[in-house]
Amino acid sequence: MNNDELFKNVTVVKDFSFAKNTTYACGGSADVAYFPETVKQATAVYDYLVSTGKKFIVLGNGSNVLASDKNFEGAIISTKHLRGVSQNGENCVFCYAGTTVSELLKFCIGAGLGGLEYLAGIPATLGGLTLMNGGAGGVYICENVINVMLYNGSILNFSNKKCNFGYKYSIMRDINCLILGVELRVFTQSSQKVRENISLYLERRKFHPKGASCGCVFKNRDSVSAGKLIEDCGLKGMSCGGAVVSEKHANFLINNGGSAADVYRLIGAVKQHVFERTGIMLEEEVVYIGDF
Repeated sequence: MNNDELFKNVTVVKDFSFAKNTTYACGGSADVAYFPETVKQATAVYDYLVSTGKKFIVLGNGSNVLASDKNFEGAIISTKHLRGVSQNGENCVFCYAGTTVSELLKFCIGAGLGGLEYLAGIPATLGGLTLMNGGAGGVYICENVINVMLYNGSILNFSNKKCNFGYKYSIMRDINCLILGVELRVFTQSSQKVRENISLYLERRKFHPKGASCGCVFKNRDSVSAGKLIEDCGLKGMSCGGAVVSEKHANFLINNGGSAADVYRLIGAVKQHVFERTGIMLEEEVVYIGDF
């Protein structure tokens, strides 16, 4: 089957809504989105977009992004349908980029595999989580990554070292590529114990603020919590339009039916206030899409 035939089998959505496909529940639309279900389909879409010169971005679950209210004159490659988990040897699992954390952990329970329970409750796909080196409670996905399969015209395999992981960072953020899948290190653990560990991590996360958000907006500064800095500046409850700094956790900026512009203005206002009062310029971990 050639690329043209593969491409015909890909789900295509015109006027892709960011409001319906990001956890911030706001933003405009993109001209078109492609939803490949296999590696061959994903690489065919990538090759097509590169050959046409059309601007495009890769999007997983949309849990750490803020998309502009303006139309994005380009395409989306959504990995949401590129899913699946398998065990590769005793201490390794492979998951495709669109696999969600909950799907991965369900597999781990069934297979009796531990080591990834700290991810419980994160509303992300494994591709996005690896790209951002996401995690929880001071533990990051880089500690489990063995290898990342990606594509930029040819399929490449990046070892953990080659990914150059840092705080909320990987080298994949700086290269034009499509993450296809990730190999993760695990260990044998009773299903019951894995289930218990997941419950413990979910219990910790239940105190996080509810509502449309991207989770924590700002990176911590060394040992200084961004949330504490914002709280100490008295900014809990600060709002811009429909966006508000959570009263529960100051590093969560909640969208209460507002626009992306509201959230963006609030992010800027929080940064400015914290800088004026502490001399510290906060840095976002949220990724912006489009023009603001």
